[in-house]
Amino acid sequence: MKKTNGDFRANPLDPRVLSKFAAHFDGRVILNGGYGYSRARRVWNHAVDSYPQLIAQCANVDDVVRSVDFSRRHNLVTAVRSGGHSFAGHGVCDGGVVIDLSLMKLAEIAPINRKVTIQTGVLAGELDCLTQAFKLAVPLGSCPSVGVAGYSLGGGEGCLTPKLGYGCDNLSRAEIVTADGKIHSASDHQNKDLFWAIRGAGANFGVATKLEFRLHPIETVLSGHLKYPFRQARKVLTFLNDYLLRVPSELFLIAAVLPYPGERMLDVGVVWSGDPTKGERVLRPLRKFLRPVEDTIKLNAYLDEQRAGTGTPEDGDYSSHRRSGHLSRLSTDILDVIDEYASKPPSESSGITLIYWHGPWSSRRHDNAFGFRRVGFEYWVHSYWQKVSEYQRSWNWVERFFAALEPLSTGAVYVNGLENEDEARIRAAYGEHYARLSQIKSVYDPDNFFCVNQNIKPVAQ
Repeated sequence: MKKTNGDFRANPLDPRVLSKFAAHFDGRVILNGGYGYSRARRVWNHAVDSYPQLIAQCANVDDVVRSVDFSRRHNLVTAVRSGGHSFAGHGVCDGGVVIDLSLMKLAEIAPINRKVTIQTGVLAGELDCLTQAFKLAVPLGSCPSVGVAGYSLGGGEGCLTPKLGYGCDNLSRAEIVTADGKIHSASDHQNKDLFWAIRGAGANFGVATKLEFRLHPIETVLSGHLKYPFRQARKVLTFLNDYLLRVPSELFLIAAVLPYPGERMLDVGVVWSGDPTKGERVLRPLRKFLRPVEDTIKLNAYLDEQRAGTGTPEDGDYSSHRRSGHLSRLSTDILDVIDEYASKPPSESSGITLIYWHGPWSSRRHDNAFGFRRVGFEYWVHSYWQKVSEYQRSWNWVERFFAALEPLSTGAVYVNGLENEDEARIRAAYGEHYARLSQIKSVYDPDNFFCVNQNIKPVAQ
């Protein structure tokens, strides 16, 4: 009988069984109630408060195989964690096993061949430091504590994406442990169907233990922020609507409503990855059409730009809620909604962020499973809080804001931007690739063992 999502359970195990597993483990096994458990069970989003039975902090691929085999043998729900930054909290589960890759941090760089190979406990900030020592980079986001594996296998967007592609587009090889405990190498030449699938839907097909990326030369970028009082947000966003239609693929632009001493601000961040002189010309209309409160655009080291952050709180005891979507244009109706809700947030750490995607990697199909290739504005409505008393008000504000925007949206959504939502939203994230992904899932994970994710159901056999 085929297992489905609900057939892997939180089955309490005999302590002797757990001890035997730990005795043959090279890494660290942390049990519920054991030393370090309270910290190890936590993921970045503290709104997720789950208690796994066992956390297997793997030291190598053999530990990953042992963990998968152990979980299947005892019919345990299993989560996989690289950096633990999933907004949905998919790096942890209740009563089951967490396969924690955070100890697996080996990395090898071949600068002449422009390749880097990493184990999947490596974080984005660590990879940036390594590659920038050779003036090279993998297109990644700017949050240094995000795990490279989960981020890139779900897409992996960042300031180099319009020009160089998403993280998954730059993956050239992967090592992955599938639900049967077997180790596979996947590339354009081996297990091509698996390689296609993991680049965009990776968490569904196994535990990635090693990733090889192509590298690109980059040392400096023209970058910074333009800040405007929120009362001028409509004027700025209206200007961006037309300005962005003509910009080259070297330009990345993100606009966010953020707190500022005394009042809320619209923060327009830019990163130009091409020739600085041309970048100055391209940015001149944006910088001149309306005088900002602050203009910090200048030539920066790429690594400094990556370390500058994303506007989200630093790691700590934060809970969050977000809803994401896509807008083809910023219509008058959309601007009305933004004005209504962003001007009356439940807290300073609540707002909306918009990224304008364009260029060849967003406008055309590519040969992998990534389903969010759309020109236009990706958006997410978000709120962060630390006090339990702030939860309901923050959560409800996000839901109301999103409900007002959703009918004006295209329906597309970035899979890494989802929380725990319904199947229709998951299908929207994978788009036209869902049927093929479901077929491949039935080959490599027919029982849906890997189901703590934005889940793709295997085709019934």
